Amino acid sequence: MGNGVGKFEIEVSTNKVWLTDIAMIYDSNAGWQKRGLMLFYIKRHLWLEITVTILLASVGLWAMHVLKLPLRLKPTALAVVLGVVGSAWLGMWTLLLQYGYRVFNGSAFADQLTASLAKEYANPSPAQVLLGGVTAACGEEIFFRGFFQQWLGLIVASLLFMVAHFGRKGIRVVSYWSIFQGLYLGLFFAYSKNLIVPMIAHGLFDMGGMVYFRGFMLRLQNKRI
Repeated sequence: MGNGVGKFEIEVSTNKVWLTDIAMIYDSNAGWQKRGLMLFYIKRHLWLEITVTILLASVGLWAMHVLKLPLRLKPTALAVVLGVVGSAWLGMWTLLLQYGYRVFNGSAFADQLTASLAKEYANPSPAQVLLGGVTAACGEEIFFRGFFQQWLGLIVASLLFMVAHFGRKGIRVVSYWSIFQGLYLGLFFAYSKNLIVPMIAHGLFDMGGMVYFRGFMLRLQNKRI
């Protein structure tokens, strides 16, 4: 164990591969690559989405059981409405953030920043988009809001959420901003006392983001033609 991150060594053909707490993904062109703590990246791969969803949900539910934390899941019409509104707020906040970069740093910088993350989702399948939302809703929300927020509080849970979304240098700025997404989702949960609200908000936001990124990359390619 080093720097608080567990490492596991496995053999793939003749090469050794290091996995850092779900921090590696397989790239068909470049083999295994270290990406950092990368919940941003797993949504490129169906098997990783499924694995991480099960892992996060299982660990979160187990920890909640051990610590005797309540599982606040109340599927009501109000929860659905609040979740949809929360997703719309996250989307508007993200677009405002992009607009701010465009105003203060120029269009080229804003497009480059968006493209650095959007290229990870340039051509997602419908199954990837759907499972991306399921991972966010059923995996991340149970783990970060259901478990960590109820155990250690809103700020700690949001910081851990940011760390889990920490990506490589090209999207480092985006990674830092994810703490605010964590705070918003945590506030949705704190206000509603219902985990369904941030689950719906997060799931819809991530699915919408993957669709948006695909369209963004198509527009960027058309500009270059």
